[in-house]
Amino acid sequence: MTLPSIIQKQNQKEATSRLKKYYSVMSQAIMLSEVDNGPVQYWDKSEMIRDEDGSYNSAENDKLVEAFYDKYLAKYLKITSRGYLKEDSRFRLYTKFPDGSMAWYGNGSCIDIVYDYNGGKKPNLLGYDRFSFLLCKDKKPVFAGFNLDVAKESRTEAIEICKTQPQKCTGILQMDNWEFKPDYQWPTVKKSTY
Repeated sequence: MTLPSIIQKQNQKEATSRLKKYYSVMSQAIMLSEVDNGPVQYWDKSEMIRDEDGSYNSAENDKLVEAFYDKYLAKYLKITSRGYLKEDSRFRLYTKFPDGSMAWYGNGSCIDIVYDYNGGKKPNLLGYDRFSFLLCKDKKPVFAGFNLDVAKESRTEAIEICKTQPQKCTGILQMDNWEFKPDYQWPTVKKSTY
């Protein structure tokens, strides 16, 4: 084995371990919150706010997602810090976990969550070290990797989608118990969108 392949295998093992842990921690936090706040389907989740021209209003949506996080998740997650980080020309709510990993939160049709297993170290690319999750009121499961529905219908199609839409790679990994199978297609898009 060459040094790059050894490093890649080690990174895959670390990503697998942290993705499993993150999914478990978030799932438990959601279940605990449901005990106090009722089923997710009844949680207050504001609609996405758009400007007059129809574009996404970052500042207002960030306030909404922070209110949602404070009401439904903050009490149930063990974090070391939280705040706003500037990325892609906007500030995003983040939380940092004791193992150094991070998550960013956004208010879309669902609560959009991007988990960065290595805490902001490079490459900072979706499908490599950042993975997209959705927390939705009207879907089952309510917390899942982005694109899990497609992955369950057609894994082959989901793998093809992952190549060009890296935010959708998480569903395949969830279906595969967070393991990077040999046919996992590393995305060709090189820019993180979150």
